[in-house]
Amino acid sequence: MLFREFVEVCKRIRAAKGINEKIGLIASYLKRLDREEWVPYILFLTGNPVPDTLEGGLGVGHRTLVKAMKNPVRPLIGGGPPSLLEVYRTLLEIAGMRGRDSQARREGLLRSLMGRLSREEREWLASIIMGEPRIGVMTGHVLRALAHALHISEDKVRRLYMLRGSIHEVAELLARGVDPASVGPRLYKPLRPMLGTPARTVTEAFNILGVSRAAAEEKYDGFRIQIHIGDRGVRIFSRNLLDVTQSFPELVEYSSSIEAREAILDGEAVALGRDGRPLPFQYLMRRFKRVEDVEGYMDSIPVTMRLFDVIYLDGELLIDRPYIYRRERLERIVPSEYLARVVLDASLSEAEAMYREAVESGHEGIMLKRMDSPYTLGSRGRYWAKVKEKETLDLVIVGAEWGHGRRRGWLSDYYLAAYNPRTGGYEIVGKTFKGLTDEEFQYMTRRLKELVVRDEGYRVFVKPEIVVEVDFNEVQKSPKYRSGYALRLARIKRIREDKSPEEAATIDDIRRIYEEQFRRKARL
Repeated sequence: MLFREFVEVCKRIRAAKGINEKIGLIASYLKRLDREEWVPYILFLTGNPVPDTLEGGLGVGHRTLVKAMKNPVRPLIGGGPPSLLEVYRTLLEIAGMRGRDSQARREGLLRSLMGRLSREEREWLASIIMGEPRIGVMTGHVLRALAHALHISEDKVRRLYMLRGSIHEVAELLARGVDPASVGPRLYKPLRPMLGTPARTVTEAFNILGVSRAAAEEKYDGFRIQIHIGDRGVRIFSRNLLDVTQSFPELVEYSSSIEAREAILDGEAVALGRDGRPLPFQYLMRRFKRVEDVEGYMDSIPVTMRLFDVIYLDGELLIDRPYIYRRERLERIVPSEYLARVVLDASLSEAEAMYREAVESGHEGIMLKRMDSPYTLGSRGRYWAKVKEKETLDLVIVGAEWGHGRRRGWLSDYYLAAYNPRTGGYEIVGKTFKGLTDEEFQYMTRRLKELVVRDEGYRVFVKPEIVVEVDFNEVQKSPKYRSGYALRLARIKRIREDKSPEEAATIDDIRRIYEEQFRRKARL
């Protein structure tokens, strides 16, 4: 396939009316391609110019990309239209460049590649390099297309992705004909954690689970951790798969008391005050990804762990085992002081009592889990439900405006978006400048400037990467936004460095909250 043919495929996918049509198109072209073309085809569709496992990525910034587009170098001899594979291999060569003059060499090679492309093709390549092809295709859609093209179960392909965490590796394994059922986890390769469905009350949580009794766990105001134990020692990963081991040496020490040769454990890191009560989340995040003065922060912001699940133990993958089995195995290997507090087989009244105790103790609330629940990697279903004191939404920042007055010089008025599973894009549901400190405004400005995909002067639009937890008064109908909804009195509660955009709220979540208000209010 020539790269220009790939561009035509992208245009057809972008013009498709719905997700199912997009998935059908992706699958139909997969069947026509040579298997060695699968990896670049799938990476480019999802806005990955090189494998997502490649340390350092492509190594080409916005400025270098703009210069290469404006000053392409046309080859004197040969150099006809490049194939999809040629473009991909050139990008891999660029990514592999090291040394003192590597940036200049990257720019030179990128200019030569651009010189073999038409203006339209250069624009498409630039959008892929920036991670924003804007064709409404997400990783989940590509996984479904792979299943359709190979005539295998979508669940098998999704499970493979969850166990390996890389769309590049999934495409590579399936292109080689590997049976997904034969693939297991790899120690020190973090897995996407199971998620809970939000509920406003304990009663609603039981209704979501569809049971009258469940395990009730304390829900901590911390951040998710995944602990890997093996022959290379202990490594700790955040929920968005970052290695944060260096930031939490005390958690490594605590993990040495776990009686396992190999294990992957799920839990929460919690910051504690001198009196043993939890510290607010904002203090905990001062430890997140910190590599300097770690010992000083260990003393001022001590962190402990509360583990609540075991995914893999001494050669056995446990995700298909029921929750009660996994909990029993967990309690055998983890000292009690590091276990999440739980009431097993709790009734509604017992769960409500635990919820009140948790909130009074300074925690967020409780998690209710079906006793027969498997561990569904990266999934939010009807096995786990979370009840917090006040419902908030995790939303993605997709744009920002430059501030005025005291906020002049900062990108400080943020467009908040939810994921629409039917279109495959993020849709704006509100805008706010409230909730952040001056220090956080400065930090956000630096981060957002690195993510710009369109600059309109007074505002910019950015890659959907930064997740924030948003407090709000209510959800309203709004003709202003394409989503049809707007948050009233939105306020950023905290920046969620530990969460990925895939974990953000969906338009369906917004709609649910909007409709729920009519249980108490009249409809016009």
